[in-house]
Amino acid sequence: MRLSSSVKTALAIVAVTVAYFTVRSGLRLLSTPEDAPAKKAELFVVAIESRPETRAGALSIRGRTEADQKAIVRADASGVVTAAPVAQGAAVREGDVLCRIDVEARAAARREAEAALGKAEIDYQAAVKLAAEGFRSEAGLAGLKAARDQARANADRALIELEKTQIRAPFDGVFDVRSAEVGDLLKPGDPCGTVVKPSPFLIKGAVAEKDVALVRAGDRARASIATGEIVDGAVRFVAAAADPATRTFDIEIEIPNPDGKLRDGVTADVTVLSAARPAHKIPRSALTLGDDGRIGVKLIDAANRARFHAVSIIGEEREGVWVAGLEGPQRVIVRGQDYVKDGETVTAEIAGASS
Repeated sequence: MRLSSSVKTALAIVAVTVAYFTVRSGLRLLSTPEDAPAKKAELFVVAIESRPETRAGALSIRGRTEADQKAIVRADASGVVTAAPVAQGAAVREGDVLCRIDVEARAAARREAEAALGKAEIDYQAAVKLAAEGFRSEAGLAGLKAARDQARANADRALIELEKTQIRAPFDGVFDVRSAEVGDLLKPGDPCGTVVKPSPFLIKGAVAEKDVALVRAGDRARASIATGEIVDGAVRFVAAAADPATRTFDIEIEIPNPDGKLRDGVTADVTVLSAARPAHKIPRSALTLGDDGRIGVKLIDAANRARFHAVSIIGEEREGVWVAGLEGPQRVIVRGQDYVKDGETVTAEIAGASS
């Protein structure tokens, strides 16, 4: 088969081209050592020079008001209510009678026990005199003394049962709920009413695990109550263990309530002001997540390596956030931090010191 001149020319061009690239590749392999390291691209980031300032943290918590002391006063004995002398909502003093139960049977038992005690006491004293004159044995005297002591115990028991007919306030407060009226039959454990101590009051809420380190007992707090009051108080309690279901920590803020305006069970928004501590103000965009999920920032160390450091947010402003957990001046990466790994060397452009 004879090829045309044009086809022969095309095949010659293809052969020359293939030979050229084959020879070029071979020369490149000969000129490049196998162990020559590949040149690594430089990692560029933007950072700021940040210096610490003394800053008090502010943490927002939502909770509910609750009386520090609230007791449902219950009956200790069965009986019909014969008197309910305290009006619902009235102030009461410790020991005031809130409900009175029928006393007739118990009063009779008390009189009978007192009479028996009187007779046992006379018998015993007479025996003491006879024993002193030698006309009474020691065994007989001991028996009469035991009978006298038993009669005294019965009298004391009858008095206690009689006292149970008077259901009294356990502390000073407000008779908030009256649960029994005259004529009601109460059994042991049935409620007469509820007494609430008006001051102090508590606001109970919960703190997320990422914020619990920012709060401690004694920190000042200001609360805005849903009923319109603005009140000041202090953190009284922070739980040492998290709720296993919500991973939050219970917190209690104590609020003085001398005028009794606060009510139990009202929603409250609280701002807790923690003690002043060194903090850095950084752009919100500088925050990143560590491998363990903690919030933090990437810093540049003295050897120009990127290092992750966990922080706690203690305040927010329009221009940035205040974070605690960084010691002294730091170079904080504000752009490119998500593209560098911990320990990688970086080339940084310093954008300026934070305000």
